[in-house]
Amino acid sequence: MAIYEFEGKVPKIGKGTFVHPEAVIIGDVEIGDNCYIGATAVLRADTGKIKIGDGTNVQDGAIIHADPGTEAVIGRNNLIGHGAMLHGPLVVGEDVMVGISSVVLTGCEIGDGCIIGAGSVVRNNTKLAPRRMVAGVPASEVREVSENAVTMTKIGVQIYQELAARSLRGMKKVEL
Repeated sequence: MAIYEFEGKVPKIGKGTFVHPEAVIIGDVEIGDNCYIGATAVLRADTGKIKIGDGTNVQDGAIIHADPGTEAVIGRNNLIGHGAMLHGPLVVGEDVMVGISSVVLTGCEIGDGCIIGAGSVVRNNTKLAPRRMVAGVPASEVREVSENAVTMTKIGVQIYQELAARSLRGMKKVEL
């Protein structure tokens, strides 16, 4: 795994968490229990701090970083989609889905249960109340998150939590 200490700060990785060997984790990063960090994901805490809550997945190619002296705080049981980019300082609540290739910029506060549509750009300092769906460039509110969408997010989180456990048990590099 590409896990690096930076200026005396060593990443902390929780119990039951899978970090893909091709992910990069640098510096002041705390990853909770039962998380999944996908291939080519980058969590770079060389200037700020990154906290990932229990059960959250950061999918392939996602990037998380924080400005000097700030924190990027990602809550519990979130889906951070493939190729998403989150730049702190920011706070993402719990049970949030950040869609594929979305961008969440500095100063954002994303409430619990929100959904950010694929390819969206959430502008600096945006504050989203709980259970709001936003989409577009720039992102704007579409509607309240439905019960069906809440259920689908929970199912997605569970799939990745199971994938973390399966990957810890059964992923092996092969030479062809």
